[in-house]
Amino acid sequence: MEEVRIVNDLTDVDWEELQSLFHAVGWDRPSAEKLKIAFTSSYLVSLAYLDGKLIGCGRVISDGQFYGSIYDVIVHPLYQGNKIGKKVMDNILHKMSDIPFIHLTATHGKEGFYNKLGLRKHKTAMARYLDANKEKEYLE
Repeated sequence: MEEVRIVNDLTDVDWEELQSLFHAVGWDRPSAEKLKIAFTSSYLVSLAYLDGKLIGCGRVISDGQFYGSIYDVIVHPLYQGNKIGKKVMDNILHKMSDIPFIHLTATHGKEGFYNKLGLRKHKTAMARYLDANKEKEYLE
């Protein structure tokens, strides 16, 4: 496999390509416009490219001082198992290394991946979902 390139800016993002990446992993089908708003509003983005093709991503919402929350860490199914998700997360954790508290919600079955990167379960985390299916899936 060619070398995966991690990019931290949105200058050359094809928003339909990002939308296709979300579709490929079976996540909710957000519009390209909503993805553009979410990603441009983020504190940090980490985009994985292979031969000019967007194959993975992750992003952070943060106050830049105390807290950061990681979202949308995904890798196209054709490229999973090649440590691309690890490269995205290593990039994010390195760039956020001076932020004392980092949070994320793992997709079911991916907890071990994040644990290997040094993240641990939070004993008192609370959440609210407006989507009843997500509420049943993730909340007690």
